[in-house]
Amino acid sequence: MEIYHIFAIKKEVYKAYKNKQYSLYKLLYNLYNLNKSDLKYGITLYNQICTPINKKVLEQYIELINHRKGNNKYMISENKNISIIIIKPSNIIYKTNGISKNIAYILNNYYNHLFICNFKQKEYKWLNNIE
Repeated sequence: MEIYHIFAIKKEVYKAYKNKQYSLYKLLYNLYNLNKSDLKYGITLYNQICTPINKKVLEQYIELINHRKGNNKYMISENKNISIIIIKPSNIIYKTNGISKNIAYILNNYYNHLFICNFKQKEYKWLNNIE
């Protein structure tokens, strides 16, 4: 199962990085791998780039699909593909074997400037570009 991190990018940052995905990926990658001693700097940088995830609103969108909820996790089964979504204030963690178009659609309805990264595989893209 692959692990994706989905970030809600501020509108002005989206406009600046819409066609500079690699640069945005590197910023988020460096934040993800930041030393704990640099946490204050990391929070400041995160707040300049991202909008916090509104868990209550996002949960209402996830309620629209078939899922099982438990311990702040949502297990979603579609076409023999089981996915797990974990909602954090900083990002959404999406564990899956394949990115679901239905989940991408629902997440894009929640917020339309979402950037998805798989730091292990060095994959990244705007979630609204998933077909």
